Amino acid sequence: MTACQNETAIETFEKEVAIDDQLAKRSAEIDLISDDIGLIVDEASVEAKSSVSFLPTCVTITTEISSGFTQRTLDFGDGCELPNGNVVSGIIMMSHAVVVNPATREIAVTFDNFTRNGVLVEGTRSLERIASNDAGNPQSTAQVNMQVTWPDETTATREGVRVSEWIEGIGSGTWTDNVFSITGNATTTGRLGNTHAATITTALRREAICAFIVSGTVELSKNDNTGTLAYGDGTCDGEATWTNPNGETVTIYLD
Repeated sequence: MTACQNETAIETFEKEVAIDDQLAKRSAEIDLISDDIGLIVDEASVEAKSSVSFLPTCVTITTEISSGFTQRTLDFGDGCELPNGNVVSGIIMMSHAVVVNPATREIAVTFDNFTRNGVLVEGTRSLERIASNDAGNPQSTAQVNMQVTWPDETTATREGVRVSEWIEGIGSGTWTDNVFSITGNATTTGRLGNTHAATITTALRREAICAFIVSGTVELSKNDNTGTLAYGDGTCDGEATWTNPNGETVTIYLD
């Protein structure tokens, strides 16, 4: 009896910590949530708005300046559709010093009952935005410390660094041709305390007009097990391939 119970407990534990396609899918969804927040914050931080903004008309923006800081509140109400088709609700709050050097800006981001496609986002995001990196492109480096909760009450905490370089559409006056190259790494912890690491091994390509990452690869690792999530050939289709530690490959579909 005892031996059987121990074996069952071990099997359950192994299933809980398995690095598999479901873990890869959840990890990818957190990345997409983080990237949409990045697009929103980047757009809201630009004082001179483009003629066609990524921010939807249904958002209410309030700006206050006090004690040398700009406080900006983005209220998406009960539901507001982004131009790429994802739906957000609740509030994003941004705070940064009144601009002294427009080439660099540090922004603190917090959330109040903010959701994306029904997934609740909590925590903080610290962002450094520079007007021109070594390649001459605008770039944002985000220190992310966020918790997400899916409608089924599954939770995960993400800590890491995500660097987004604006590589196409700069200065065009519209968001529709904007493309970003994303690098970085993160650690994600689930409800049971199981942790896995994610490292972008080939830069991810995120087109603002698409709800998904369209190419690039991420390596997911836990203990001595490593798998690879590949986002494809540039097509905006919500599909990715997951290769598990045994070398077996399956297609996963992102929500």
